[in-house]
Amino acid sequence: MDCDIELEIGAGSEPGEYTVHVVQAPAGGHASGLFTLDVGSILARRAELEATILASSVSARRATPVMELPVRAAGQELFQALFTREVYGTYRASLGAAQHAGQQLRVVLRLAAPELAAMPWEMLFDPETESYLCQTEPLLRHIPAPDYHLNPLDITPPLRILGIVAGPRDLPSLDVETEKKNLAQALAGPVSEGRVELVWTPDGTWDAVQSSLLAGPWHVVHFIGHGDYDYRSDEGRIALEGPDGRSAMVRAVRFMALLSVAAPRPRLVVLNSCSSAEMSRSDLFSGTAASLVRSGVSAVAAMQFAISDSAAIAFAHGFYAAIANGRAVDEAARVGRISVMASPEGTLEWATPALYVRGGSTRLFQLAALPRPPAAVPAQAAAPIQAAVPTQATAPTQATAPTQSASQLPGTLRQESQLQAERARQAQLRALYIQASAELRTRHFEQAAELFDDLLTLEPGYRDADALRSSALHRHDLAERYRLAREAEDAQDWGAAAEAYALLEGEADFPDAAERRRDCERRQRVAELQSELRYHAHGGSWQAVVDVAVELEAVDPGAADPEGLTTAARAELELAKERAAREREAKERAARETAAQERAAQEKTAREKAARERAAQQLQRDPEKPPAALPAEMPAARERRAAADWNRPLGFTGGLLLMAAGLLGAAGAADYYWYVYKIESDAYPLIAALGLLVPAALLAMAAAGFPVRSIAGRLALLGAALASFLLGWGGLARMPAGPAVFLTVVQFASALLLAIACFAGTAQRRIAGWVLSASLAAVALAWSQTNTQAFQVFYFLALALAGVLVAWSSRPWKKPAEGKNTP
Repeated sequence: MDCDIELEIGAGSEPGEYTVHVVQAPAGGHASGLFTLDVGSILARRAELEATILASSVSARRATPVMELPVRAAGQELFQALFTREVYGTYRASLGAAQHAGQQLRVVLRLAAPELAAMPWEMLFDPETESYLCQTEPLLRHIPAPDYHLNPLDITPPLRILGIVAGPRDLPSLDVETEKKNLAQALAGPVSEGRVELVWTPDGTWDAVQSSLLAGPWHVVHFIGHGDYDYRSDEGRIALEGPDGRSAMVRAVRFMALLSVAAPRPRLVVLNSCSSAEMSRSDLFSGTAASLVRSGVSAVAAMQFAISDSAAIAFAHGFYAAIANGRAVDEAARVGRISVMASPEGTLEWATPALYVRGGSTRLFQLAALPRPPAAVPAQAAAPIQAAVPTQATAPTQATAPTQSASQLPGTLRQESQLQAERARQAQLRALYIQASAELRTRHFEQAAELFDDLLTLEPGYRDADALRSSALHRHDLAERYRLAREAEDAQDWGAAAEAYALLEGEADFPDAAERRRDCERRQRVAELQSELRYHAHGGSWQAVVDVAVELEAVDPGAADPEGLTTAARAELELAKERAAREREAKERAARETAAQERAAQEKTAREKAARERAAQQLQRDPEKPPAALPAEMPAARERRAAADWNRPLGFTGGLLLMAAGLLGAAGAADYYWYVYKIESDAYPLIAALGLLVPAALLAMAAAGFPVRSIAGRLALLGAALASFLLGWGGLARMPAGPAVFLTVVQFASALLLAIACFAGTAQRRIAGWVLSASLAAVALAWSQTNTQAFQVFYFLALALAGVLVAWSSRPWKKPAEGKNTP
């Protein structure tokens, strides 16, 4: 059809994964998508969905019953899974194209995965338009199989329907007569108009069905009974009656072979589950229907849930009336759903029928002519047929059956109608009770209470509904407390949550209340300790932080280090310990050093005292031989040692030599120094003596350390001695000018250095040194023109005076006074 949107649904590469592909659509394009669907979860909710749909057949006091929520939720889940982004766009565009063309958009589901046949696709709910697809557009399930009947079957009314009721005694019992009357009531109008003819098989055995099929032709087979799905053979089965009255399970392919004995083969099969038996449950006809279509039936309408009598009658009435008027089977199914929606208000049983087709065409029959007028309708069509297929032997009896019961027909119909209404009412009450109990069992307490309210409104005092309603309200109140407790827990209001959970302890519906209370109290304690820990951390009380962390770790090890504060506190404490250790070590080291210094000072004092005592004793024993070493901290001892050094004979000898040289020079002053004149001078012996005495005296004084003991003073004396010796030996007059000037400068510089060095000595040493320096520096006067006798005498007297001072300072018979500086 031009206004078909065909969606091919197949298995994906992973379990629970499926692909959807748009085969054709009015809007064009071939969109595709990938979706996941938890088939097992939806199948597990079938009982809840069935109870919801059955309970909806009872008139509700609310405009939108709470019971519709599970159906809407399942339909929305299927819709959002199937209509992926691209596929949904194609669907919306195709819907607009169909409306623009003035036609309906037919939704064709090509189910390539067998497990998808059990899904309640008829519940598809579009959340955007808030509508169920099958209520506004024809919806059918296409089974991938070859189409054996490309053209509709030409028939002349009536449309012949063969009814089969199979009630094996080992399965939930069926009220066979009621089932027949229900279908007859649904078809009463079309039968009276001659559009439909309904004939029943004598029983549900294989032989009875086969005999009835041979007495065809039959266009439709309407089966009422039980069925299931054989997962080992991946095929649906229906339950016929065996010879012993027990169930005889017939696979769909065998049932198809049974149907093939009819000529022509029936193109439409309707599988109807029952609800008249109290303990009966819905049969999984979805698998059976798909199997029958794969086996060769053009179309199968199956009840995927148990259906109430009123809904079954309404669907059959609309469905068969549409077929008898030449409508396509998918449109007939939609008309049947609309008939179900008419009564009662708010019923959801329109979702129970499911249509499976094969091939591309849904128009199964082509009526060749209008139906015969009602006056010409055979007697069998005026009322439900209660016997087997007519034969020649039984024809007269069947022809008179309506006449014999005509007088009793009105009263009987009224009684049957009352009984039927009462049975329908009881079935609806049971369905509502089951739905409410199911909601109570699944802890939907508010919905359960509302459903029990509906039940008690319809039937006050029904079983234990009042007690269950009170229980639902009580448990709803507890559930509300639990919800508030969970909200407080989610908001981390641990105190309020713990108080709320404490009120729920011991309640069977909330076995986790005690554990949650303890957990909330623990979390409350953790929060308090963490706040205290942060307070101590902000104040820098690191030990307090660690103490709180230890307590926190005992309550919750994972919460003992919020924001890393405990780690930081431990690090700070370690640093403090290290600093304290370093300070303690420094104090101990300072104490040790102080003690060592005190011991060293004491030892030094003792050594100095002992040294002083030894020095004093040695000086007393031998004044001329002072101690080899004295402490530097003893000024008096240092002076005494210096005095002892000066009293050496060498110093005294040097002084005597210098004094002798001065006296001799003064005696021979007429020649002004021995080295001024030639060697042939008349005073040669005197000059030779002076040339040896002066250097010898200077060497003796350098060795004795007079007038100073410093290295500079000793070097000055040695330089002066060498220059004096060379000048006296060579003679100034005989030397070349260069060496004479050089030696004169050396002696003058030595005399100047000696004078400078004498500044550090005592008064006596300074005077003696300066006199000696002056006499030595006088050699420079040899280059002047001054040559008087007085100057010559002065020079040598200065030498003699220096010798006297040196000899006096080095006199050996003078003992140094204790504690005084000896000259």
